[in-house]
Amino acid sequence: MQIATQADAELWDIRRAAQYLGVSVAFLRKAVRLRQVPFARVGSKILRFRRSELDRWVEENPTCREAKQ
Repeated sequence: MQIATQADAELWDIRRAAQYLGVSVAFLRKAVRLRQVPFARVGSKILRFRRSELDRWVEENPTCREAKQ
């Protein structure tokens, strides 16, 4: 059983996630629409992102690694 840290449990909005990744909000919205990035939907419109999942996504997608650096 894995215990989630507070940082893992924290959900970010799209602006915070885009800032963390170093990409525009528009880029992140498109990645969500294409289901290329991990996200959670709260209700019908609100998007949330976990830092740990974004970090894993960047590691697994070399083309996105440059965006974060």
